Amino acid sequence: MLKVPVEAPSSFAENGFLLVETVFTAEEMAACKATAKEQVENTSGPSGVHVWMCDTIPSLFEAVSCDARMSAILRPLIGPSIEFLSAKPVFKSPSVHFASPWHQDQAYWGGATKWSAWIALEDATIENGCLRVIPGSHRRKRDHASVRDARGFTNRVSDEDLEGETIIDVEMKCGDVLVFHDRLLHSSHPNRSGRERWSFIPTYRNADVPDTSTVWSTSKPMDAPGRRSLIQPR
Repeated sequence: MLKVPVEAPSSFAENGFLLVETVFTAEEMAACKATAKEQVENTSGPSGVHVWMCDTIPSLFEAVSCDARMSAILRPLIGPSIEFLSAKPVFKSPSVHFASPWHQDQAYWGGATKWSAWIALEDATIENGCLRVIPGSHRRKRDHASVRDARGFTNRVSDEDLEGETIIDVEMKCGDVLVFHDRLLHSSHPNRSGRERWSFIPTYRNADVPDTSTVWSTSKPMDAPGRRSLIQPR
């Protein structure tokens, strides 16, 4: 069984994110990457992002999103009643290589707090476009500029507005999971490696908290009876 550090809730409350290492195996992540490439690589457009709502997501990726190991990580942070909302495979490649701008996800979603889990389907490094985060930035909502961007990043916080902030580059190994608050300021490095880099990002909310967001018309209990995990919990 996956062991989550007892200090995880306090660390998350302070920083707005939690990195848990070696959650999934390399074999599991390789299977997810292969399936994601088959299904979305040619349909995700210029952003490298494809979104599945919880009622249309392929069964393999629902299993990843609602795996017992993910539940073990999320319950101490969210509570016992977790709803799975949606998920997105994301890739950077030699042609889709740009950096994503600084933003808070809540600027796109509104409503109650959401939690996302950035799952590394392969190693994520500064060279191939890993995430960047600002610890503690989840404590307040930031003003976002609205811009035209064909790649989808229409809400953003400028670099000039972040002078003096502490920025952490989150390099990850295949199978690691980074959970983050939807007000955590984050961006990514560009992919300068000349190779592709894949990740998978499911999103959740606390089912006991009313949510006025209109982004999701459906949701699913994370721990629905009979739902399979990828493998037996370690």
